[in-house]
Amino acid sequence: MKFYLIFTLLAFLVVMGYIDILKFVIGRTYWDGLRVVPIVMAAEIMFGVFFNLSFWYKLTDRTIWGAYFSGIGAVVLIMIDILFIPRFSYMACAWAGFAAYATSMILSYFIGQRYYPIAYPIKDMAVYLILAIFLFGGIQMVNRLHTLWVAIPVNTLLIGAFVAYLVKNDFPLSSLIKVKK
Repeated sequence: MKFYLIFTLLAFLVVMGYIDILKFVIGRTYWDGLRVVPIVMAAEIMFGVFFNLSFWYKLTDRTIWGAYFSGIGAVVLIMIDILFIPRFSYMACAWAGFAAYATSMILSYFIGQRYYPIAYPIKDMAVYLILAIFLFGGIQMVNRLHTLWVAIPVNTLLIGAFVAYLVKNDFPLSSLIKVKK
């Protein structure tokens, strides 16, 4: 699950870092809707974590828990949609998906640890998540304050910082290079 999270966070940063180029793939009339992309991508990352966490109830033959988690998530989604779509339109849908997947993911983690404890590297995963959030904030700021010609190189450096941290901590190059003595 750690590497799923790392690589989806990297994909998230790449999309956000280059969204001002990627938007040319879609029609100009849809550009206003691109503001939901980070919310929806974050929600889908949580869905993937929820999927990774689902193995505990499959391995213990407690598959009914999957229905419980999905049902509770669906209730969260529907309630947020009913309450907020009239005022916030499609942005409410994006946040509803985010909240629903977050709820299912959190419930699955804590209940799973009770029935089938797995020692996930939570601290390592939290560091990557915090780093990605920090870098995303930088990317958002750079995209708002600078032209495309300034933003793209700066965003590339920010994404590079994530990759450098990944290589330093989880893919050390020194282990790939054989030193002759």
